Amino acid sequence: MNYIAQINAFWDSATTNPLSTGQVSLYFALLHVCNRSNWTEWFAAPNQVLSVLTGLSRSGILKARNELKQRGLIDFQEKATKATRYKITIANSTQVSMQIGVQIGTQDGVQVGTQISDTLYKHKQKQKQNIKNTATAVQEMPELFEEQIAAIREFYDSVCGSYPRPVKLSEARKEEIRARLRDGYTVEDFRKLFELAEASDFLKGNNDRSWSATFDWLIADANMAKVLAGNYANRTVSVNKAQKKSAGRFANFTERQYDYDSMIFQERVEKAKEQEDGRTGENRGGGRDQDSGEKTLPGCEP
Repeated sequence: MNYIAQINAFWDSATTNPLSTGQVSLYFALLHVCNRSNWTEWFAAPNQVLSVLTGLSRSGILKARNELKQRGLIDFQEKATKATRYKITIANSTQVSMQIGVQIGTQDGVQVGTQISDTLYKHKQKQKQNIKNTATAVQEMPELFEEQIAAIREFYDSVCGSYPRPVKLSEARKEEIRARLRDGYTVEDFRKLFELAEASDFLKGNNDRSWSATFDWLIADANMAKVLAGNYANRTVSVNKAQKKSAGRFANFTERQYDYDSMIFQERVEKAKEQEDGRTGENRGGGRDQDSGEKTLPGCEP
């Protein structure tokens, strides 16, 4: 048993359950006797000794020890002819502190927690009601997005010249546009949508099915997202890759600048000269070289 721990535990208990002076005196007198008895679980403490240590009368000791037992701080066993045996039952300050914390926390925490929970609940209910009111207002006020819808229609007419015009903006089409606007799309997003659609050969019908997009198809939620993401942009990357591939292993060399016309002309001149020299050599092949002084063979005179 830890002496300091027992003292701390006692005072922690006294914080929530105040004790009388006699009870405090008796407890510390018993704690002193227990210490002198080498902290045995049960120890004898005569009333005469306790009276000296506490200054209490016999009746005072009896009253105080009963109160301490009821509070769970001690236990005792009376002997008819022998001294009463006592036991210090409180374990440590941690247990008492936990009890104190539970009591205080339960009193204050429940009250504060209830207030917070109640506030959060009211806030969530109010938030839900606001959302519900907003949705109801939007449904009951179709003119809420009329200006945006008119601007979107103008963008489509001015940008998408390759697409068929809708006969009219029916209420169903207007509601589809309102849904996109409520989802967070802006009029500027619709303008970009129509520009990308007009630039796309695939959406204009240049595909193996000869299919082309319509106004209703473009403003649908999933389709609008794909067009804005560039999924239907013209494919030019593959052509560039093919051109790079055709360059092959010669792509590492620096290009040289040549005048090919001059080269071809020079080549033709040289060929013509060679041909002329060849004909001249044939005409002179059987004669004597005047410079060498050699004679021609018999029968080969010119």
